[in-house]
Amino acid sequence: MTADATRRPRSVTLAVVLLILGTFVAGSTAVDPDEAPSLAVLLGAACLWFAVRAGRGRRIARITVTCLTALMLALVTPFALDDELYGGATLLFAALLAVPGVVLLYRPAADAYVRARSGEAGT
Repeated sequence: MTADATRRPRSVTLAVVLLILGTFVAGSTAVDPDEAPSLAVLLGAACLWFAVRAGRGRRIARITVTCLTALMLALVTPFALDDELYGGATLLFAALLAVPGVVLLYRPAADAYVRARSGEAGT
């Protein structure tokens, strides 16, 4: 295994940053400051954890953060659409950040990085 094969591509780093920002924006949409932390906060924390792990080349973390991001966006949709001030703009902004992050995790460079980190022999 060469050093170039295990070097993290910039697209993976960008994906992690976009996922963290997108899920943070989505999670903040569903949070009421007067109440205890909601499911959206817990999902946001889980997305943060698994996004960082996916950035380190973990295949299961990449799959998990994809599912959690989709669940997060689906969970906050009613809260975002019910917002009188911004409407669905916050949800759209969160999706514009998070969805490209998920897509970048599955690009060929990211796949090669995950294969190299997991020790798989690939073509």
